[in-house]
Amino acid sequence: MIVSEYVRGLKNNYVRIRELSLPDERKYQYCIMKRGGISGFLPFEIRYIDSDAYMYYDITSRQNLSTLYAKKPLDRVWISSFFSSMKKIRNEAVRFLLDPANLIWNPTNIYQDLKTGKFGYLYVPYLNDDNGMSEMMDFMVSHVDYSDDELVKCVYSIAEQYKSNGEVYLSDKVYSDVESLRISESDRERRYGETTEESEENYNRPDTYADKYNGPDTVSKSGKDMEVVYEQAEKIGNAFKAPEEKPLKLKPGRYGKEASGSGATVKRSSSLKEMISKIKNRDKKFREDYDFGYGMEPEAAVAEETVYTDPESDTDTEGTVFVELSSEEKTRRLMTETGHVLYVIRDNSCVIGKKEDEVDLFMDDEGISRMHARVFRDGEDYYIEDLNSTNGTFKNGLRLKPYEQKKLLKGDEIKLAARKIIFS
Repeated sequence: MIVSEYVRGLKNNYVRIRELSLPDERKYQYCIMKRGGISGFLPFEIRYIDSDAYMYYDITSRQNLSTLYAKKPLDRVWISSFFSSMKKIRNEAVRFLLDPANLIWNPTNIYQDLKTGKFGYLYVPYLNDDNGMSEMMDFMVSHVDYSDDELVKCVYSIAEQYKSNGEVYLSDKVYSDVESLRISESDRERRYGETTEESEENYNRPDTYADKYNGPDTVSKSGKDMEVVYEQAEKIGNAFKAPEEKPLKLKPGRYGKEASGSGATVKRSSSLKEMISKIKNRDKKFREDYDFGYGMEPEAAVAEETVYTDPESDTDTEGTVFVELSSEEKTRRLMTETGHVLYVIRDNSCVIGKKEDEVDLFMDDEGISRMHARVFRDGEDYYIEDLNSTNGTFKNGLRLKPYEQKKLLKGDEIKLAARKIIFS
């Protein structure tokens, strides 16, 4: 497992990985990486500190995917863009005779430029460890836009096929699977002769939809190819069923007839819809409970073992008093030095920066980064985290490293570049 850490230089921010043994810098991959200039690869250098060797990657003005997409879903534009970038970066590695398996794919070590949207990747020469692709698949499954059923099915299918076929699937087939997401409204109408609304209506009649939408090269009239699709859908759906639920049975030949031993009629369209709905609802709860590693805290406290005495009774009755916390005790504020309230933290997290559509507290100061810092709640405590800012985040005068987190107390001063904020 790759272990990385963040360090701040005089003008740049870096993520670094320690080499377990001193590298032979004469080897080809080290020479190529130090030479630099490979499109999509993060700038690379080797530094020696106290007889240890570290690989440094420049991440200045970039944000890792885990932070950038913690509170918003991955839509089909992003998914298409990401896999297009994956194809290019793997081809670029091969062009320079580098091994694509040495690219790092976990979402905390893939960086996106907030201005251009371009992805930046770590390449570890002679990697002898997991490259994090399984983590990336889990990240996409848990953050996909669940309002887009077609996208959900595509992402779950990609994750399942990668699990079964590994690097072989990523070498070619994944890109043709993602290509279907690129169809625009105008292309859909020109290519299929129908609008999105008509498409959704036809989707409820999959016996006719399959032959039309998958094309003459991929679907036969006998429907054998659709059997493979439904076998895969059945496998994905059963992976997400609750223990008390019966296994999903979606294979062709079971629709419009009584299921064996059940006496129930199950139609294909309703079964597929039910499967996707269950996956969406269950995964939504999972994301709400575990996003950032902590969930919502109770909004009330109780005082136990309070004794009530009824003057007209000879017996005492024990009970519990419900004590509602005031809103003042539940929330924390970010304020100016003069006492002006800038933001009330009600959602357990507040991202500060000047990229208006990505942050909670917008500050259009020259020295503040697009996504500069984050104040968040963990249990009963609040923390300040630097989000790889250019000019730094300070807590009571002490500068934080990129992505470093420090506990906050009432009255603490937060400084973002030259801007001061009081945590209250």
